[in-house]
Amino acid sequence: MISNVLRAIKLICVFISALLFFNCNKKSDSITITIHSIDSKTKLPRLKTFDTMEVRKEGFGFIKKTFKKVAEYTTDSTGSVKIMLDGTEGYNFLLRGPNIYGSAEFSEAFTKEKLKDGQEVNIEVISLEGR
Repeated sequence: MISNVLRAIKLICVFISALLFFNCNKKSDSITITIHSIDSKTKLPRLKTFDTMEVRKEGFGFIKKTFKKVAEYTTDSTGSVKIMLDGTEGYNFLLRGPNIYGSAEFSEAFTKEKLKDGQEVNIEVISLEGR
């Protein structure tokens, strides 16, 4: 009886260690995307504005999803940012600056597709002046 219990415990330990070993060897799908900030009124790129781009990663919450801050970037003189991300995750991009705001969300629940390598994302920026 005791030998059967020990055999079952050994089998469970081997199974758990095999699961851990195979899950740890997964490679992340690193992709590079370009995010452009575009003015919502003129539909032209925001040149030489140097806005702040905040990247948030989708996580699990108790009742709803959470988005934890991953990184913060500053747009270049062309109004764009190139970033490397994990292609298997969902992300939320927030664009902030003096009197402006813009956002985009990429998650399977919202877009039914994942970000692809080399993809370009346009974020329309809304002016907060006069509101």
